[in-house]
Amino acid sequence: MIGALGGDGGLIAMDAMGGVLIRREDLVKTVYEHRKICGAVLSAFSAYLLLRGMKTLDLRVKKQNETGLAVARFLNQHPKVASVFYPGLETHDKHDVAKRQMSGFGGMLSFSVDGDFEVLKRFVGGLKYVHRAASLGSVNTLIGPPSVTCHVECTAQQRAALGISETLLRYSCGVEDADDLIAQLDAGLRRV
Repeated sequence: MIGALGGDGGLIAMDAMGGVLIRREDLVKTVYEHRKICGAVLSAFSAYLLLRGMKTLDLRVKKQNETGLAVARFLNQHPKVASVFYPGLETHDKHDVAKRQMSGFGGMLSFSVDGDFEVLKRFVGGLKYVHRAASLGSVNTLIGPPSVTCHVECTAQQRAALGISETLLRYSCGVEDADDLIAQLDAGLRRV
């Protein structure tokens, strides 16, 4: 089970995680044998959550694609945003590849705010509807700086070498209204 913590420390989402392996028969057999030894079997409740979630997956993905593109376009033109990374933007260096390979560009994007880490903290701290979390997916919109989440173990120099600025934020769109999210982002950027 995985969850994300809200700003008040309360759990905002509880989901199950599972997957499927579709590959060469020899690899599937190897993974199957390993699974038998390790006991990687979903609990009945986790299986129920996955089956229940599959019923609305198409709707949620369509909404996240739509919202992700709208948010990325807004951020891309905002004067207090240094850069936006989203394959749905025509300015993205791999947009042509993404356009050929994808039917939607997803709800996950990243962007850097102008300023330093203190500016980033004030910006994120002022967001009311976006939850701070290290997770990448939920029906709730999530935000988190890699410098204190997924790349916290790296030094600032190592992050810089990887192209991860100290003001980079990962933003995972949920199913909220895009206009509401954009209004909140705009208000937050105006405050910093």
